[in-house]
Amino acid sequence: MKTKKLKIILASASPRRKELLEREGINFTIDASSIDEVLNPHLPIKARLEALAIEKGAPIHDRHPDDVVISADTTVYHNGEIIGKPKDEEDAKNILMSLSNDTHIVYTAVSIWIANQKHFSWVEETFVTFKDITKMIPEYLESGEWQGKAGAYGIQGKADMFVEKVEGDIDSVIGLPVTKIVSFLKEEDVID
Repeated sequence: MKTKKLKIILASASPRRKELLEREGINFTIDASSIDEVLNPHLPIKARLEALAIEKGAPIHDRHPDDVVISADTTVYHNGEIIGKPKDEEDAKNILMSLSNDTHIVYTAVSIWIANQKHFSWVEETFVTFKDITKMIPEYLESGEWQGKAGAYGIQGKADMFVEKVEGDIDSVIGLPVTKIVSFLKEEDVID
């Protein structure tokens, strides 16, 4: 996919987001900001995440005001709580046990600046239902794949065996709703 005139910048160091954009054949560079990821507890969950995605991209947009900047934030939400990245293996085990045999929501907030002309943001919502994974957890923990992942799992890896059903965009669960982003960039005449 050829970029017409604007450079596309991914404001994220996530290898998964990078892979998703590469899979779509999009030409882009990476320039990630290192902000303190603090959610505003006074906002509803979707608005909190959207604000964080915007906050992640804002300094990159300031550095590259004539380019396209894409930023995102992915969060697991279960039983009214945000499930972040596990602190350690015990925490990962507890998180996975709580998600076992149940449905949780994965929210991915996306923010896109198109030069200094336009800014768009939205939140994708995907429902993920896990089987009873109790017996699978020890082996998964041994793999170490849970480290650094919201909800203590990566759906694109070994944890795909946990999944009974996904309602929504699986790419969004991985970290970026690329199909929607590609359509959007085409509509905005950024890519062919």
